[in-house]
Amino acid sequence: MSMPFWRRRNQEPEPVRPQFQGLARGTGGVASIGDPVTILTNALTEAQEEAARWKRHADAYDAERSEAAQLSHHYRNQLERAERDRDGAYRERAQLLAWLTALHPSTAVITASPDVDEDGWQLLYLVAGGWRMSWHIAPCDVPLFKHVTVVESTDPRVQWDRHGAEVRAAPESRPAPGARRARR
Repeated sequence: MSMPFWRRRNQEPEPVRPQFQGLARGTGGVASIGDPVTILTNALTEAQEEAARWKRHADAYDAERSEAAQLSHHYRNQLERAERDRDGAYRERAQLLAWLTALHPSTAVITASPDVDEDGWQLLYLVAGGWRMSWHIAPCDVPLFKHVTVVESTDPRVQWDRHGAEVRAAPESRPAPGARRARR
């Protein structure tokens, strides 16, 4: 009976090159397995170190997460405080505007605001001191303006004449109604 070709072709092990001699084989050309207790102890130590490393990462993540939650609560409280302050200022402005409309009842009109997506917003138009002015009125402030004439948005008194906030803030920058411009 003859031996198969693949077994016959190389019966001798390949010689170990000198630079790799200490890596693959122990003494006598046979690879040493080593002490199983030492191998298992080393593997256990490495596994424990790896678990400790991941535990440190998890603890750091938990600490950062709780810090972020505290910051979130802090900023939420600041935002709520700022919104209360803003709403208080707008309420005070609406009260002053309601007083102005009571002083100028013939020129004050209010209509639904077409440029705000939320329901209930109104636009207040007022002519005071010869100046035409307008403001958005929040739905919560609309009851302050029950005494103001409500008109449709097609009424000529509520058509925007391109005046803006800077004109409201500094009416002296516009010529008075009926005033003539000086020739240069």
